[in-house]
Amino acid sequence: MKLLFIHSEWMKYEVRKKTKIAQRLEEKDKKKKFGQVLVVKICAESKDENKDDILEKTARNIKDIAKKVGESNIVLFPFAHLSDDLSNPVFALELIKNLKKCLEKSGYIVDTVPFGWVKKWSLETKGHPLAVLSRRL
Repeated sequence: MKLLFIHSEWMKYEVRKKTKIAQRLEEKDKKKKFGQVLVVKICAESKDENKDDILEKTARNIKDIAKKVGESNIVLFPFAHLSDDLSNPVFALELIKNLKKCLEKSGYIVDTVPFGWVKKWSLETKGHPLAVLSRRL
């Protein structure tokens, strides 16, 4: 599991092209803009499929960084480009869905970027010492 955290002033995306693993989307989810948010780029790797505690470990790391930067708004962004040893897409999507539920139960406001779509996206980083961090679990 690889995570890239970007504490952002804002973040926006727009889906461009469906891939063979694209999740079904409602029209309202094809384009979004978020205000101040902690963007978490998530890349599930093949070895994560055999780790019983990967959901808890990932959630704990996200909560830790969110607390450090003082952010309660989180966007989970599937980002396969962090590894060349990807998990099964079904596993990755389920992990993200479960992470969202887990973080929401802890009081965070969580949204997700569509899985399996080519996207146009941009953001503006906050520019403080902890604004961009990474973790490998």
